[in-house]
Amino acid sequence: MKLIPGLLTLAIGAASPVSVAWAQGPATQPPTATPLPGPQSPFAGLIAEYLRRDSNGHSPTPDEIAAMASLQPQPDAASIREAMPWLVKALDNPDIALHAFALSAIAGLQSTAPDTQPTAGRATPQPIYKSDVAKALTPSIPQIADHLTSEESTENRLLAAAILGGFTPNPPAAVYSPLLAYLKRDDAIGAVGLAVVSDLFQLAPLSEDVASAIARYLRRSDQTADSRSNLVDTIASTPNQSQTVNKTLLLYLDSDDNGLRARVVLSLPQLDLTPDVFTDIKARVDRIVGDSSENLQVVTAAKSIATCWTAVRMTAGCPLY
Repeated sequence: MKLIPGLLTLAIGAASPVSVAWAQGPATQPPTATPLPGPQSPFAGLIAEYLRRDSNGHSPTPDEIAAMASLQPQPDAASIREAMPWLVKALDNPDIALHAFALSAIAGLQSTAPDTQPTAGRATPQPIYKSDVAKALTPSIPQIADHLTSEESTENRLLAAAILGGFTPNPPAAVYSPLLAYLKRDDAIGAVGLAVVSDLFQLAPLSEDVASAIARYLRRSDQTADSRSNLVDTIASTPNQSQTVNKTLLLYLDSDDNGLRARVVLSLPQLDLTPDVFTDIKARVDRIVGDSSENLQVVTAAKSIATCWTAVRMTAGCPLY
């Protein structure tokens, strides 16, 4: 396990100062805390120790929080199951820094998806949970999902989103409700909303209900120029495409923001479109190329794909952005 200065000197499977300290006597708990059995694994002991420290007024430091995202070797599923009551206890604690510590620890349990190779024009696949780890975490999804909306910290909201997006393949039903609910929030436009959209694509295949929810989010009138541009980039580069969502994305071609229109044009070769939509939009691109009254940025984008865009979901042969 990677060291955290001043405390994380333990290694998975080896004796540690944390476990030794625990053996010398039970940690002091807040008066209202529900007693938990003494931790047996180093990972559970680590979380318990930070809870003890926090109860004595010592919040995790930024370095200690960051170190939890990359523990090596990763705890096994049995250790994670044992640690979950302590992690949930940390998530229920009023200390925002302790929330970040626990969320970082849970996010750090993700692994690179097997057999994933970078593909031109496609986003690098996000880390996911191995099946046994996902099973250990699934009962605590509601407590984790609470931090998608209850945090004062945007960073903690993003951590919660990253965790929920890691339950793939075969995502449990519990991950969808908080993600879809977030897209309806008044404050959903921004980095966290974008992360939620990315999560929903990663949890593919998209059901019609999920695709419709994303489409409604794209049409929100409070989307900004930056948020729309970021959505175009995210949706075009995701390996899991939705024709329903992509058809809505094409509505941005009618925007009065020419930079956004050009970005959509450049994304067209990457999109999965129905045959009729592909034919209509291909003809529109050809018209833009010959329109002397059109914005130069949009014309330049159209010219760059007009001759090479010959099919949907292209990964070569056309400029990919």
